[in-house]
Formats: sequence, structure tokens, C-alpha cells
Amino acid sequence: MMHPVLTCLLLSIAAGLSMRRFLLPYLPGGDLNEKRAPSTIVASSVFLTAIAFTVSDQGLWAKSVVFALGLALAAIFNDARPKLPVIISVVSLAVYLALRTIN
Repeated sequence: MMHPVLTCLLLSIAAGLSMRRFLLPYLPGGDLNEKRAPSTIVASSVFLTAIAFTVSDQGLWAKSVVFALGLALAAIFNDARPKLPVIISVVSLAVYLALRTIN
């Protein structure tokens, strides 16, 4: 039972912490250099990968949990230090991929 809970938690952390940077290029205004920053590019790929693994690997209840926790994390964490959430989301996705290859 711990394994599905852990995978849901890891995917929600990866998606939630990278969601703000993923949405940055699509929002009006803002600095063009920040929209093209490497952290935005990495966060976008982490977000899309986490969503793809959520849709393909998880059951219906797990999808709703991952999306709800991801939205909550995106709302809670601010973007004052953009590199820290991106690093945490990359590590979370890497741990998920390591757990996925074990099965």
C-alpha cells in the first residue's frame, strides 16, 4: 500500500512544483528573459512528463489525488526562488522513475 501512495506523492510534487514555471510563458506580461530561462524549460519538461506518467500509470483515484495535490502545491509555493522548486521537482520525478523501473 505504501508504494502507490509514494508514487502519487512523488508525481504530485513533480507536477505541482513545476506547474508555475510551465505556465509562465503562456501568461501575459512578465520578463521575456525569465520566460526563456533554463529553469522554465526544465520545469516545463518535468511538468509534462509528470502529467504523462500520471495519466498512463495511475488509476482513477490516483489521478485525482495527484492533480489535487499538484494544484495545491502550485498554489502554496511562490516563485520567489525559481530554482529550488524546479530542483525538488526534478529529484521527485527521478525518484519516481527509479521506483517505476524497480517494478
